[in-house]
Amino acid sequence: MSKVKAWRVGAEGEPTFPEDFEVVKKAVLQVTDIKSNHNKYYAIELHVPSSAASFRVFTHYGRTDDLETNPNAGAKETRYFDDRASAEACYQSIFNEKTNARKGYKEVSLASSKIGSSRARGTSSGRIDEKTLERIEGEQERRANRPASALSLEVQDLTRYVYEEATSALTTTVAAKITAHGIETPLGVLTLGQIEAGEAVLGSLFELFSDTTKKMKKGTRESELERLSGEFYTCVPHRVGRTRAAIEASVIQTLADFQQKQDTLQLMKDMLQVNGDSGNVLYDDEVDAKYRALGCEVVHLPESSPAFGVVRDLVVDSQVKTKNVRVKRVFQVKRASEHAAFRTDIGNERLLFHGSRIQNWVGLLSRGILMPKIVVSMGVHRTDAGWLGHGMYFGDASCTSAFYTTPGKRGTRFMAVVRVALGKQQKFEKITYGLSEPAAGYDSCHGVRSKPGATTQFADDEYVVYSPDRQRIEYIVEFTV
Repeated sequence: MSKVKAWRVGAEGEPTFPEDFEVVKKAVLQVTDIKSNHNKYYAIELHVPSSAASFRVFTHYGRTDDLETNPNAGAKETRYFDDRASAEACYQSIFNEKTNARKGYKEVSLASSKIGSSRARGTSSGRIDEKTLERIEGEQERRANRPASALSLEVQDLTRYVYEEATSALTTTVAAKITAHGIETPLGVLTLGQIEAGEAVLGSLFELFSDTTKKMKKGTRESELERLSGEFYTCVPHRVGRTRAAIEASVIQTLADFQQKQDTLQLMKDMLQVNGDSGNVLYDDEVDAKYRALGCEVVHLPESSPAFGVVRDLVVDSQVKTKNVRVKRVFQVKRASEHAAFRTDIGNERLLFHGSRIQNWVGLLSRGILMPKIVVSMGVHRTDAGWLGHGMYFGDASCTSAFYTTPGKRGTRFMAVVRVALGKQQKFEKITYGLSEPAAGYDSCHGVRSKPGATTQFADDEYVVYSPDRQRIEYIVEFTV
């Protein structure tokens, strides 16, 4: 047959193809040759659209080792045809070429393929034994009998989004995978005890780091930081790299290092918590199970609703330094435990903002906003907790809270709109470390923003409460900047 152009997926000029298509043929091939250091895969698929006159042969190939660190590794190509017979001939030609004696590829049988097109991934390939077929059919029957989701499409989408981002952050930072057994590390299935062991080592590291009164010989302190860092990674396996430079860079010895490790441990705890003792919502694709594991009520507010307008205007109009925040979606949130604990007798309630990184929202929705632990990094290095001590921080300008957020793969971010009972505020114009509560007679602290003619040490207004019962999340805002 004549040579057919192979397009790299996503390349400029690649023909369009209907999204609604069927994978009518597929094969996953593998060849391993130790002598020549070949360890390669090759997936071939024939795509037939439901209603169109074009047909496609899809291929995905690369080195098998690369899939360990990047499930999307390898090259993906497409070839297009006006008739099915030509497409089938191309498919068979590629299959024959790869499986001949010179190339040496063999077809493998998989209960669930992890390569190929998005439509083929998660489906079986090759000849499957009867026992495996029974298990697959049982799973398909279970999914087919699963009742339709009672959640709105927007809440389903939000749930999937926050789980995907949390899972991605966990598995790219920590040497772990989500499997049918749970969160698996090279040491075994992750447990709370393993995380707590890591927290204990991190505490010892921070004590050594922050105690400047200890007189140690030159190099001894650095050596001890290295030793304890190694102990931390032994408890909680991380991806630290193989080069000497990468190993040296992994030593935990800055406030930013402690913040990052602390956040990672909290993320691991959050994911264990939602995964539960029974079932495996991280591994299961049922969105309703994932939503139930969050333990809170989430309602999407359509743009036509008055509540959406109120929240949008609050976000947009509160911007002081920049005007870049653009509201995409708003969700009303109710965590029953927060509502039950909230102190309505304090008074002076305000809706304030709290921004956080994209991977933290499974935790924020499932357990709420936490008091800080070892350190809080607010863009600059500072000492324990924060500029007004050990409390929960909020802002009245959405642009400020947006600074503490990060985008997900979609390019959007999240911030919470939180009802905070401020009561009587103790105002501060100077940074005051070490506070654990306001002075007697006050209910909260307010770091007053510096303005022309009224200079303070605070770049933004900061509102701090020192007990979780003074705040509750009311809304989650999805936005771009």
